[in-house]
Amino acid sequence: MKRKNFFLEIYDEFFYCMTWPKWIDLQETTLIVSFFSMFLSIFLYGVDGLFIFFMKKLFSL
Repeated sequence: MKRKNFFLEIYDEFFYCMTWPKWIDLQETTLIVSFFSMFLSIFLYGVDGLFIFFMKKLFSL
């Protein structure tokens, strides 16, 4: 009996109490995350390139 009540409460919470974000909010958040992901990947690519450059200079002495 207790388990049945638990699942009924989950169902009620999911369908009647949850609020979902608006479509425009999802689009804005997706654009922000995409921009920062591209920025971070380009930044890390540059840092990695500099690191390789300095390692080659260091070990070519």
